[in-house]
Amino acid sequence: MTHVATSAGTARPSRLIHRVPFFYGWVVLAAGTAGIVLMGPSQTFTVSLFIDSFVRDLGISRANISLLYGVATLSASFLLPITGRLVDRYGTRRLIVITALAFGLSIMALSQVTGAVTLLAGLLLVRFLGFGSMQLVSSTAIAQWFVRRRGLVMGLAGQSLAISLLIFPALSSRLIMALGWRGAWVALGGLSMLLMVPVGWLFFRDRPELYGLHPDGDNDDHGAELAGEEHWTLPEARRTGVFWLFAAAFATLSMITAGLVFHQASLFAVRGLALDLAVHSFQISAIFSIGGNLAMGVLLDRVSPRWLLVAQMGLLAACMLMVQVLQSWDQVLLYSALMGVVTGGMRVMDATVWAKYFGRRYLGSIRGATMLGTVGGTALGAYPLGLSYDLLGSYDPALTALLVLPAAIALLALTIKRPARRAAYAMEPNQ
Repeated sequence: MTHVATSAGTARPSRLIHRVPFFYGWVVLAAGTAGIVLMGPSQTFTVSLFIDSFVRDLGISRANISLLYGVATLSASFLLPITGRLVDRYGTRRLIVITALAFGLSIMALSQVTGAVTLLAGLLLVRFLGFGSMQLVSSTAIAQWFVRRRGLVMGLAGQSLAISLLIFPALSSRLIMALGWRGAWVALGGLSMLLMVPVGWLFFRDRPELYGLHPDGDNDDHGAELAGEEHWTLPEARRTGVFWLFAAAFATLSMITAGLVFHQASLFAVRGLALDLAVHSFQISAIFSIGGNLAMGVLLDRVSPRWLLVAQMGLLAACMLMVQVLQSWDQVLLYSALMGVVTGGMRVMDATVWAKYFGRRYLGSIRGATMLGTVGGTALGAYPLGLSYDLLGSYDPALTALLVLPAAIALLALTIKRPARRAAYAMEPNQ
């Protein structure tokens, strides 16, 4: 394994890294994937299992719990830029330990909620520390160790959602039956904390150059190529069209897919389709998301992200049109498969393109800023569809109106070019 000098001239010591008989980035990939899996208690598919208990024991209506959940998610998104800046300042290893500890405690704190205010606070902490921060820190750690194979690696890490979906709904349901809903939150928090804190401390490491290594485990020839890697700061990245293109795209993808998922049972019902088809649709989407993850990961190493974004917007538009005309099992199967490919591909693209365009040094700050839109979009997605149904008696008007978003983003992706850092500096002559 080839070693390089760090910017300070001396590599950090790490007996673990140098005793591993293969490139240590693969260990970081496994540890980072574990971090994304273990944020499962903060995912909607886990929290949804507790809704009936909240309604029954806290005396809060289902509609108000949905509102609290959306407000908590949106509020959490505004805090994520702080996590991003802390990652750049202190590194992923310190941050994952602190985040995992705080996340576990916040999950356990949900067992003590007594009303709307405490439930809002608990959900805000869980969504911020888990769905937001654990995901951000873990995916950033992986991205820092790979450049040439980053797409493939992020495709592998993207399987974390399918793994989490297999584990946490079933586990949570059993814990609720065995311990009650309050005891279940305590058990989930303890599990997440006891697993992820040691994994983070033992196996997470910051950028490979700090330990005298090249990304991807490459030799000095490839290392020389990386010496010219551009490292954009967040203010510099914000001056580019590519930054806003992909930020808007991921926010749009998150918003629309979250709305479709939130209202899926009702969307199927108005088409005369049974509830069990809506449930099976989720399972089919989960399976196809695995293929979407892997395919997007491979393609990102070979094809411009802008062209892949055009394809993603086209598939999203197809989903929005198809859900308005579903009538048969064959159509449900196709719709579910497309949704899986869209959501799986989006996750990998979001974890990959920022380092691809703007480098790794300030990746935490950049991803923290862009996740504000991604996480915030999940909070806003259900509202326009619900409003359309309440006021107009149909979801179709909102779905048709929202088609303008993927269409506009696809057109912009065809025109915006890869940014050149010199242009960013030209706007700031004093830098």
